[in-house]
Formats: sequence, C-alpha cells, structure tokens
Amino acid sequence: MLPASTRPAVALAAAAALAGVAVPTSSMMRCSAAAVSTLRAAVRTLIHGDVVCAATATTIGGVALRAFGATAASSSPVTAAVATATAAAPPSRDLPSASGTHIVSATPSFAADGAATVSVCDAAARPHGSLGTGYEAGPCLGQRPSSQTDSSDAATAATATSPSALSFSDYRTVFEGQSTWRLLRAYGVLRICGLKPLTNHAEALLTTSRRLLGDKATDALVKSTFFAHFCAGEDVPEVQDTVDRLQAVGVGAILDYAAEDDVGPTTAAASKQPAPGVEPAMEARSGLSEPSPRALGVVGRTYDYASEEQCDRHVDHFLAAIEMAAMQPGRPAFAAVKMTALGNPELLKRASSAVTTLHGLFSRFDEDGSRFIDRHEFQRQWERLVGSGVGAAGALGAGGTLASQAEGTFRWLDTQGTGKVDYVSWCQRLDLRHMPMLAARIAEGGGGDSASSREVAEACLDGEEVKLMDALLGRLQRLVTAALRRDVRLMIDAEHTYFQPAIEHVVLRLMREHNRNGVARVLNTYQAYLVDSRDRLLRDMERARREGWVLGAKLVRGAYIHLERRRAQQLGLPSPVWAALEQTHANYDRCVEDLLEGVQQGRAEVLLGTHNQTSVEAAVARMAAMGLPSASPPGTPGVMFGQLLGMSDHLTLTLGKARYRAYKYVPYGRVGQVMPYLLRRAAENQDILKGSKQDLVMLQSELRRRAAVALRLRAAAT
Repeated sequence: MLPASTRPAVALAAAAALAGVAVPTSSMMRCSAAAVSTLRAAVRTLIHGDVVCAATATTIGGVALRAFGATAASSSPVTAAVATATAAAPPSRDLPSASGTHIVSATPSFAADGAATVSVCDAAARPHGSLGTGYEAGPCLGQRPSSQTDSSDAATAATATSPSALSFSDYRTVFEGQSTWRLLRAYGVLRICGLKPLTNHAEALLTTSRRLLGDKATDALVKSTFFAHFCAGEDVPEVQDTVDRLQAVGVGAILDYAAEDDVGPTTAAASKQPAPGVEPAMEARSGLSEPSPRALGVVGRTYDYASEEQCDRHVDHFLAAIEMAAMQPGRPAFAAVKMTALGNPELLKRASSAVTTLHGLFSRFDEDGSRFIDRHEFQRQWERLVGSGVGAAGALGAGGTLASQAEGTFRWLDTQGTGKVDYVSWCQRLDLRHMPMLAARIAEGGGGDSASSREVAEACLDGEEVKLMDALLGRLQRLVTAALRRDVRLMIDAEHTYFQPAIEHVVLRLMREHNRNGVARVLNTYQAYLVDSRDRLLRDMERARREGWVLGAKLVRGAYIHLERRRAQQLGLPSPVWAALEQTHANYDRCVEDLLEGVQQGRAEVLLGTHNQTSVEAAVARMAAMGLPSASPPGTPGVMFGQLLGMSDHLTLTLGKARYRAYKYVPYGRVGQVMPYLLRRAAENQDILKGSKQDLVMLQSELRRRAAVALRLRAAAT
C-alpha cells in the first residue's frame, strides 16, 4: 500500500487522471483533509464545467478515495474496479496549463494483490512539445484550454498524415473530453432534425410556442437545445468559450455573425429611390413579377433595411468578429462576411442582372463561336449595339467616328495585345462602373439593333445605383483593412444565384488587390451544386495566373438547392443546379482536383467545406499523393477543411487531432436574431442525415460505452 502521507495526493491525482481535469499542484501537497476537500471541489468543477455528468464524477471521486484510503480490507475489490474503469479510458491524461496551474499527468496501475501505484508527472518539468491533446476544463479551474497547434515552422510544415492512419469512426477519440450532457443534447437535436414533419413545421411550432409560453420561455428553450448545439453564443464571453474549446482539440473557428431575416415579398414594379435611401428589401426594380423566396418556402440570411446607416451598423458586427477571430493563436484566422448585410439585397439583385448582361455580350460579339472576339467582329457588333451616333471620349468609346470609337474600345479590352479578346479579358475589363457610360453610348448612337440594345440599356445600373454599389464596396474595404491589420482572412459567403454574379464581381476586385505575396486574404465561395460552378472556378484560376495573385476559394456543395429549383420552375428557366446528387458529388470532386493543383503550384488557397466523409478521404489521399502538407508553412497557400458547428464532428475533430487545418463554421448572435438560421440548419440536416448517419451512430456508441463504464463504477462503489 502507499504511505499514508501520500494517499490523499495520489487519490486526487487518480481522480484527475480518470476524470480528465487539471488540478493545482499546490493542492496535492497539502494535508489529508485539504486534499480531500480539493478533490471534492474538482468533482464539482467537473459537473459545473460540463465535462462529465454528476453521477460519473461522484463515482470516480468516491472510487479513487476508497481505492487509496486507509482501510486495506476494501482496497482490493475497489482497486480492481478502478482498473476496469481505467482500461475503458485513456490511461494517461495530459492537460493544458495556465498561470498558477501545473499540468498533472497521472497514470494509475494496479498489481494482482491489490496494491496500487500511481505515476504522477508535473508537466512543468517536461520539455516543450511533449504535451498531448488538451481537454475541456471547467471554468472554475480558472484556465483556458491551450491550442494543440504548434506554431513552429517544423510542425506547421509537417507532411500530411497518411490516409490509412486516419480513422473517422473512432468515437472514443472524437468525443474525448466532451461531457455526457453535451453528447446527449447533440444526439437529441440531430434526431429531431431528422424528423421531417417536425422540421417542416418548425416555424409554425415556434409561433405556437411564443403564443402559449411567451417569447422569453421559448427563447430559453431554444437556447438550451438547438441554439446551444449549432451556435457559439450570444455575446463575446460565450463565443470565446466555444472558440477555446475548439482550440483545445486542434480545431479553428470561422466566426460568422448569423442574424437572419426573411427575404421579403417582391412586387411588380417599384420606383427608384436616390442615395442614400435604400428600397424595401427585395422589391423588384425590373418590372418582372416573380415568386418571392418566402413563397417558395425559403428563409435566407438578408437584413431589414431602413437606411444605409443600418448597413453601417452591420459593419460593426463584422468588425467585432474580426477582433474575436484575431485572438485565435497558431493558425490562420477567419471571419465570414455576408454581402447582403452590407448593401440592399435588391441592389445586389439588380447588379447581378447587370453583370450577367455584360458577360452575356461576349457571346453576342463572338460571332463564329471561337471563344475569341477579333477586331472585325467587335466593330460590327459595336455598331449594332450602339448605333450610328458619335460617342464622347471614354473607355467605352474614344470619341470621333463610330469606327474610331470601336477601335479605341477594342484596344482597351485587348489586355494581351494579341488582336483577340477572350472571355477572361472581357470580364476583367468591364466593370459595373462602366454601365452608365454604356447606356449613354447606346442612347447617343440611336440604339442600333433597337430591341437587344434597349435590353442592354435597361440592365445597366444608373448613376445612383453605382453610388450605392460604391458605398457597399467601401464598407467591404473597411472590413478588409481591419482584417489585414489583425492578420485575419475574410471569407465571403455564397448566396442565392440572383445575388451571386454581383458578389463575385466585387470579390474578384478584392482578391486582385489583396491576395498577393502568396497569401489569400479574401476567399470567394464556390457552390458545386451549380452547373456552371467549375467553369467559373477555372476562369478565376486563370485570372489569378495571368494577373499574379492567389485565388482564395471555399468550396461547398450548396445550401439553397430547393429554392433554386422551385424558383427556376416557376419562372420557366433551366434549373441552375445539377439534376442528381451524384452529379454534384462528381463536380465537387473535380473542383477539388483543380484546386489542389492550384495549391501545388502556389496559385490557390482552399478551404474544403464538406460534411461528406468520402470527399474528405479522397482529398486527404490526393494531398498525400501530391506531397501537399497537412498544414502549410506561414506565407504559403495551403489546404483547409471546414464543417458547420454541431455537424460532422467526427470529420472535424479527427482532422484537427491529425494536425490538418480543420475549422468549424461558428455562427453567433442573439437567439431571436438567429432563429431563421436555426430553422435552415434543421432543414438542411434532413438531407445530410439521409446521406450519412455517422454522427448519430458514433454518438450512440459513445453514450453506450459511457453508460457501461458508469454502471461498473457505481457497482464497484456500493
């Protein structure tokens, strides 16, 4: 048996080892009564710190005290029980340190005769880099989990882990350090998300709950369940706790202010309003009636616009996200930005139509379909578009005769000086700011081919709309400046297809300006469920190659598939999304191949956002085959993986512990504001759970394992 003077300290160490909690070394050296008191405090911390359930914590503490207590008669059977429990859990726990707290690593071992020994190591004496995975510790311990990521160049440049060494089904490793309550809540939430009748009527159920229980009770219920699972919190301390917990297991956080609002109904026609006033959200400017997204049963993240000042207030939320993101140590930090927060959604819709018109003119000017426009084609089509009038000086008309006007514009478009203009050069040169000038040229020239020319002129933004777009760009530039100062990357979210052309037009300008010196400071989002997504990705990669900047790309499958299909059907348009899920999978994998080649050549930095295990495994295998590192050295493009908070933990946590750059998309905001986001998460979970039930299977397996261990310990303690 151990000497009586050391039993309390060893008992405390054993409890800490089994429960996974760090305790101050000074408490280990005190008298017996003080040690027992500290042990009880540690058990309470385990409960309140949400590390283990109360029954398990109490049982562990009781067994540890009895096993190393003064009475030898009870030591042998109880010691055997502790040995059984230890065999069902990692035998040694290394825990993060903080100011005033040493890391205690305790490994109990038991002899056949019941004698017990415990190896206790003070991690303060261990060499740097010898610590294992950090665990979640309760706030009563006064410490934050440390990041598993080593900031040394040697560590960050480590070659990607062999695909054969990764196991996405090891539920004990995945859920290690997470409380039983947290796992039970996750299992319940994901189960409910898989019940289609409930998720389909979630909004009606919430409305009924508010009517019967009131807003306060309803919000409290949502906050303790769905909100707690899918969102990081309502304020900075809550969000920081979530970020710290992710850091402890090698996972970064992409902070996303997730307040959403319904997209309002559209009307047949609405009058223009001058800047700085903003039109009511989603009122149609074009005079074309179309079904509203609300009528299509879709909730999307747009914002209630009373004025441009409200857009400015949204900037403050994103600036706060940038500041929080900058606090993450040892990895590239990200903040997500939603463009519909920075400008009127209807303006973005109008601008998208204008961008599409500008790009569509290329096909009209490319008479022979060669994918190049030569000088003669341009002159003929320019006359048909503009007419016979004489234009004033400018990029879209150099003044003088119509021929000289066309010649000047062609030379301006011919960025390569080859006498031919391809699609990349065409899109590179033409900007939304040129649209009022183009409309003026058409008006001055008499309109040429009147029907099509009038269509182009109507699609052009007017001067007031250009000012509003400049204001939007100014807000975005303010965010970029703050992000650059704090070494944070900006990830621009994808939105509905009727917003996306304008969003990509703006994001390309930002990438062209800021993605230099081998680092992507701004990332665009590409949705693989869109039929044209790979073509757009390849064009952007070619732009980056020609102009000497790094493409920043977040690749996802897409979140608005049902809306896009219904909208296309009601408008009589071809669906923009692939008809079959298998086509989306295949397109995603092709885009991954393209992007990894770009990373290998130093021309792209990519975050692969996917909940599909097959896609993750294929990407990891491809990285290994190409010799790409799991975490690239600072200042060089690399590959990252990302999943939404509360979903596919088996992917994120496994990748993080294997030292890949793994991230969680971390939404936050007040419960009432993020309710639409939660409704969409619940709806999207239906599709994910259809494809893979791995989350639920692993949660169920881990809960069963913990229940079995708790029962054995309880039986041994009685």
